[in-house]
Amino acid sequence: MFYSRSLLAILLSLPAGALAQQTTVPEYDTQEIAKETEQLDSHGGKMGLFWWVPVEFWEQSAMKSGVSAARAKQLFAPLGNYNLLIVGVGHYSLNGISWDTEPDLRKNITLRDQAGNTYKPLEKPGDDAQGFSDMMKPILKNILGPMGEGVQLFFFPKKDPEGKEFADPRRTAELTLLVQDLMDPGVNTYVWRLPLTSLSPAKYCPVGKERVNANWKYCPWHGNKLVNEPATVSAPGPAKP
Repeated sequence: MFYSRSLLAILLSLPAGALAQQTTVPEYDTQEIAKETEQLDSHGGKMGLFWWVPVEFWEQSAMKSGVSAARAKQLFAPLGNYNLLIVGVGHYSLNGISWDTEPDLRKNITLRDQAGNTYKPLEKPGDDAQGFSDMMKPILKNILGPMGEGVQLFFFPKKDPEGKEFADPRRTAELTLLVQDLMDPGVNTYVWRLPLTSLSPAKYCPVGKERVNANWKYCPWHGNKLVNEPATVSAPGPAKP
């Protein structure tokens, strides 16, 4: 995975005054965030990367590299106005792998919220967001080589037609990427069920005290309904898959 190295490259490109001692703020595991939000699909001679990247991932990565919390939020504030997806679809052959172009990806991907509203990638995001995208592309190319050339950044709306945020990583929601005729004939769907466990307080089954995922509605071991608020237990055991 490329995220830690790409963030390092971004941070090294900042003015010297941008780096500061990290303040005491909640910390999250960027590896766990990526594990929950990055989806890889490989079959039929194709490989697809579909990564919904919450702004918290970039903020936490910057902070772990020595940037203050305030500066990290300032740097990536423009991304908080969008749903950012990194997408790439490659085709294997004897000559290596070839990648679908940005226009082909753009016209064949659609984001759908839990209410059924659909959204196409924005043609013209804000200047700051576009600047971030422009900065990331050569970084990805340098780090990943051909794969870096194949993945593309797409910005989608953050809010639904009623002006409500529809993909808050800390609130219950479901987000679906519809991929038309890229991986297979017809539509492939890639789903993110929120909230993200990596950004949520620890949650436990009140019966067996097992740690559970933040987006689970029922305990898989006891079948009891789980409450939204994390339960408080003493000396919990390790999380189970």
